[in-house]
Amino acid sequence: MGELKLVDAAREHLLADGVIPRHLEKQVRPQVLQSWRRSLRSGAQLANPTLTFRGEHHARAALRLAADPVLSRLAEQLAGLEAGVLLADHEATLVHRWTPDRSIAPLFDRINANMGFDNSEESIGTNGCGSVIETNAAIQVSGPEHLAEALRPFTCVGVPVHHPVTRRLEGVITLSCRATSGNALLTPLMTSTAQEVESRLLAQATTSERQLLDAYLVAIGSRRAPMAAVGQDIFIAGPKVTDLLEGIDRAMLWEYVRSVAMGSRGDGVQSGLPTGGRFRIAHCHPVERDGTVIGAVVEFEIGRPTHDQVGAPDATLPHPTVILPGQSPALVTAIAHATRLAARGVPMIVEGESGVGKFALAKAVLAAAAVPEADTLILDASATGWAEEATHFVNKLRAALESGPEAVLLRHIEQLTPEAAAATASLLEPDDEDDPRLPRIVATLTTGGGEPSHSLRRLVDTIGVGRVSLPPLRDRHEDIAPTAAAMLEKHRGERQLHFASATLRCLMRAPWPGNLRQLDTTIRGVLSACIGPEIGPDALPVELQGNSRKRTLSAMEELELGAILTALKQHHGNKVAAAQSIGISRSTLYRKLQAYRIDPDKQYF
Repeated sequence: MGELKLVDAAREHLLADGVIPRHLEKQVRPQVLQSWRRSLRSGAQLANPTLTFRGEHHARAALRLAADPVLSRLAEQLAGLEAGVLLADHEATLVHRWTPDRSIAPLFDRINANMGFDNSEESIGTNGCGSVIETNAAIQVSGPEHLAEALRPFTCVGVPVHHPVTRRLEGVITLSCRATSGNALLTPLMTSTAQEVESRLLAQATTSERQLLDAYLVAIGSRRAPMAAVGQDIFIAGPKVTDLLEGIDRAMLWEYVRSVAMGSRGDGVQSGLPTGGRFRIAHCHPVERDGTVIGAVVEFEIGRPTHDQVGAPDATLPHPTVILPGQSPALVTAIAHATRLAARGVPMIVEGESGVGKFALAKAVLAAAAVPEADTLILDASATGWAEEATHFVNKLRAALESGPEAVLLRHIEQLTPEAAAATASLLEPDDEDDPRLPRIVATLTTGGGEPSHSLRRLVDTIGVGRVSLPPLRDRHEDIAPTAAAMLEKHRGERQLHFASATLRCLMRAPWPGNLRQLDTTIRGVLSACIGPEIGPDALPVELQGNSRKRTLSAMEELELGAILTALKQHHGNKVAAAQSIGISRSTLYRKLQAYRIDPDKQYF
C-alpha cells in the first residue's frame, strides 16, 4: 500500500506540473509511466467521470463465439470475489461484460463500463484495456496507476487476444476488481484465459486459413527472405514484414496479390502500392483450393528498387506539386511525362476518358513548372455548341494572346465546332519553332467520341507536340483505395470516418465507367447518410455491394448478378417488379441476393 501512495504522489505531480520528481518516478513501473505519457500526449479526457459512448463495436463474430463460454466460466469462478470481466474489440470498444457479483455491478455502472463505451487511452487514459492495445501486451493497472479519477477504485488486468492464424489483434479481455484486491497472480491467470480463447479461435479457423498458414510455415522454413501469406481477410507475417507493410491497407494489398497470383500481372514488377521505395514484391506463389486461388505466399525484396528491377519509371522523377492520388505504374508514367513536358514548355494535350482527372493534372503540371495561377488563362470549350458561343471563344483566345499570359489551358477542345477548332488552330500555330508571342499551351481532350473532324485533327496536330494519355480508373485498380481515402479526407469535415476493408474491396472491384467523377459522387453520397465511424459495404449503393463477395464469380454469375442489380435499379428497389422483369420469382431473387452477399431488405436507390 505504501508503494501505491508513492505512485499516487507521482501521478498528482504529473497532472499538476507535467513533471514527476526523480525519487517518485522510480516508484512507477516503466510500463505504466509510458502509458501516462501517451495518454497526456493524446489529450485523454481524464476529468470525465465515466467512459464515453462510441457506438457499435466492431468485434468479429468469431471472437464472441470463442470467448463467450470461456469468459462465462471464468465469471462463475470469480463469484464472491467482487470482480467482473470485460471483453473489448480491437479498437477498445466494450463488447460485453460479466458481473457475477451484485456488489461490483454498481461500480461498473457508475463509470458506464458497458457495451458500446470507449475504453481507449485516448479517451480515458491509462487502463486495463486501451493500454493493452497500445502495447500489444498484458498489463495490470492498480488504483492510482490509472490517470483518470473515475478508474482509481479498480485494479484492472488486461490481456490481448490474437487470431492464431493471422496474428491480428482480435480484442482484449480485462478482469476488473477493487483496487485493494490486486495480485500479481492475476496476470498469468488472464494470460491463460486469453490462450484458451485463442485455441478456440484456431478450432474455428476455416480450411482456407489453415491451408494458407501451412503454406506460409513451409515457405519460411525453406527461405530466408522476408515473407507473408496474404489472402482475403487473412494476413500472416512476422514482426519485420508487418512493420515493412505499415500504412498499406490490407484490402489493397490483397487485390494486388490476387491479380499477380491469377496471372494478370507479371512476377517481380512494381506493385503500384504506396511502398515509398521500401520494398518490392519479388515473387508471388499462389495457394489454391479446389482450383480457386485463396491466397498467396509473397516474397519481398527490401530496399529501393532500380528502374531495371521494377520495369516502371524511376520514383525520383519530378512530380507535380499537386498530383492525382495513387502510385500505379500507368499513373506515375503519365504524371512524370506531363511534368517533363511542362517544365520544358512543350505544348501538350492531356487526353483520356471523361472524369479521369485531365484538368486536375493539367493545372498541377503548370503549377509544378512554376507558372503562377494568376498568369494562367483557362478557357472552357464545352459551351461552344452555338455559332455565337464559338465566336466568343475564339475572340477571347485572341484577346488573351495579345495580353501575353504565361500559359493558356484549353478545356474540352473536342467540343469545339469545326469553325472554332480551325480558327483556334490558326491562332496557336507558331510562325517558327520559338515563336515568342505564344504562351505555354496545355489542352484537355476527352476521348471515346469517335474520329475527330478534320478541323479538330488540325488543332490536335498543332498543339499536341506532347501527348499525355491518362488511363481510366478500371485499368489502375490499385489507385482506387488511395483515391477513395483522399476523397473521404476531403469531404468528411470534422467527422472521424474510415472505410472498412470490405468497403475498399467493393470500391476496388467496381468498373467505374465515370472514373474519378463517379467515385467522388459515390463517396459524397455515402457520407450524406453515413453515421460512422466505420463505413461498411452496406453503406454503398447496391450495385457496388456485390463486389464485396468472398470469392471470384464465374462469367455466368457475373452476368446474372449484373442483370439482377440492373433490374433492382430500374425498378427503384421494388423486389417484386425486379423479379418479374427478369423472369424469376421474388423468393428466388432473395435467395440469389443472399448468395451474392447482398442484403435484400435494404434499399439504396
